[in-house]
Amino acid sequence: MELSLEKRYEIVFLREHPAGPKFSFGFIAKQVRCSKSTAIYWVKRYHENRDLSTSERPGRPCVTSAKQDDKIVKMAEKEHNITAIQIQEKMEERGVGLSVETVRRRLRKSGGKFSNEISKPLLKEDHRKKRLQWAKKHKNFDWNRVVFTDKSTFQLYTSKKKVWQFPGRKKVFRSVKHPPKVHVWGCFSASGFGKLFCFQRNLNAEFMCTIYEKGLLASTSKLFGEGNIDWILQEDNDPKHRSKIAKKWKEENGIEVLSWPSMSPDQNPIENIWRLMKINIQKKKIRSIRGLKGELTKEWNRLSPVLAANLVASMKRRTAALIESDGDYTMY
Repeated sequence: MELSLEKRYEIVFLREHPAGPKFSFGFIAKQVRCSKSTAIYWVKRYHENRDLSTSERPGRPCVTSAKQDDKIVKMAEKEHNITAIQIQEKMEERGVGLSVETVRRRLRKSGGKFSNEISKPLLKEDHRKKRLQWAKKHKNFDWNRVVFTDKSTFQLYTSKKKVWQFPGRKKVFRSVKHPPKVHVWGCFSASGFGKLFCFQRNLNAEFMCTIYEKGLLASTSKLFGEGNIDWILQEDNDPKHRSKIAKKWKEENGIEVLSWPSMSPDQNPIENIWRLMKINIQKKKIRSIRGLKGELTKEWNRLSPVLAANLVASMKRRTAALIESDGDYTMY
């Protein structure tokens, strides 16, 4: 069975992406459910040609020239939500007769994929300015001293799977209006992953201090050594983190906090962990909150210290990309 395009790019992410875990081919093969030789092949293909779509077999000559192909791709790159049909119509206006499917083939051949647009919050000029200042200040920072933290939410009875549909035999996913959910808080440093803290209650400043006590301190003792306070806490600008109660707790425990720019999830490498865990959790059939908590803990405990080290090492590239984008969002 031919490996899907999505799985080919998943192989490359797990092995080659700057923010990826860089797993072994054997481990990747088990994750993606393919042979080791297949994983090696697609990574090799990626180095030769960034387009991992199936090579077209020899056939009749192309109906478009290289220049026309380039024009098709540039239209798709330039106009925000242009469709293949609209491109075909514009090419016909220029005297180039071709089918809509030909347009789609040319776009796919160039690595294009017609998918949902990437949504990012609008950055104000002040946000961009402060993000840029922060990146310049931290471009040579010692990230090995930092413990990265964040929280996320996982829900039961959610599905983003694609399925084959046939006339008269529709596959339906029954969604729940207010699905049960589990909140998680986690942390890691260059030496590995700390404790995953699962909870269902609403998070306030008092409970945040409980997480600091039971999650953060327990984790840093493991990651940096018992009694070692030569580490820096990274967390976003959530009001609970900046509350008087939380600030007082951190001061009393001698915790140094890393300055962090607002609207900057792209700079926090733990976001990559949440994305990876959500992909893996989506593949499982979980029917209870207890089961969800158990699977979350299992997935967290499977995370490799090598992945943690690679993600921390990516911080230099993240700050460099932020400087290059002049404070705008980066694709990390």
